[in-house]
Amino acid sequence: MKNTQSRPPQFSLCALLAQHFPLDPRRLTVLSALILAVIQARSVVLYQLVQIIDLPGSDDTVYPRLKRFAQFTLPDLFVARFVLAHLQNEQQLLLILDRTNWKLGSADINILLVSVRWQTFSFPLVWTVLPQSGNSNMATRIALVERVMPFLQGRKVLLAADREFIGRDWFVALRRLNISPVIRLRADSVVEGSPVWVRFKKLRSGEVRVWYKSVYVYGVTLRFLACKNLHGQTLFLADQGHAGPALKRYALRWTAENMHQALKSRGFFLERTYLTQPARVSTLLAVIALAFVWCCLVGEFEEQRDPSRCLRHGDPPKSLFRRGLDALRTVLSKPKSSSGREFPIFLATFDP
Repeated sequence: MKNTQSRPPQFSLCALLAQHFPLDPRRLTVLSALILAVIQARSVVLYQLVQIIDLPGSDDTVYPRLKRFAQFTLPDLFVARFVLAHLQNEQQLLLILDRTNWKLGSADINILLVSVRWQTFSFPLVWTVLPQSGNSNMATRIALVERVMPFLQGRKVLLAADREFIGRDWFVALRRLNISPVIRLRADSVVEGSPVWVRFKKLRSGEVRVWYKSVYVYGVTLRFLACKNLHGQTLFLADQGHAGPALKRYALRWTAENMHQALKSRGFFLERTYLTQPARVSTLLAVIALAFVWCCLVGEFEEQRDPSRCLRHGDPPKSLFRRGLDALRTVLSKPKSSSGREFPIFLATFDP
């Protein structure tokens, strides 16, 4: 990337994004301004961003411009291409399928999302805003995963998901796409004529028990296991590998929970948006996803430059996301000070 030492933050970010996103310059200008404003304000409410966003015009003209941008449908796989470019050296990727939802008045905002694991978080790749509350159907899940698969050729792909994401067509599609599943089963899931819980009776707390042979699980041949934690909760898991790695991969599903917390209450408060139309929510999520990824990358850079001292429980005082968010907010609040000179360095972490 060219030298950005003397450029204003928004101009530098816009120039970087122009190298990767084939958008109209006017939309790129709004996109870069929104990313910076979302980070500074830790808010996605458009009328709250008007006061700090760096766009020409009065509040009466900037606010309609932001609303028009939210109505614009961004190119498909807009975020996925950019995120995967940062993971181009990873030969094995763990995808995580999950769903997040909230209510705004009487409207249900229900997002089905595929993310890819990175450190202690996962990065958003593709998503769809469901038109109804509740779980997705198998056709929607299959279509969502198929959208991103062309960019994953040549890599080993695994997918972790909770027990709401099961079904014959879904499992068969994963086999067709050469994706190794690590998916939790319901206790009443029928495997070769009987519920899975029947095969794992009298399971003790802390015990991991693997079924002695591969069986047909929703139309495909898989191994499956059961384990019970110290609280008496039982996990039934279907996978293609060994028990130890399978359990570790399934545990990494919680990196998606860390991502959602960063997008919501511990970061940008996505659920406070007043947007309810699926297309507009999807566009806003793309903006927040880019801001989130940038914060994580800056946090990783800061951790490498100045490692944190872990607390007594063994974790650092701040997550990589929060460390990057705080660092970016500091340099953006003082762009002409000595701390503001760090911005080109932070911007370089965002360039794949």
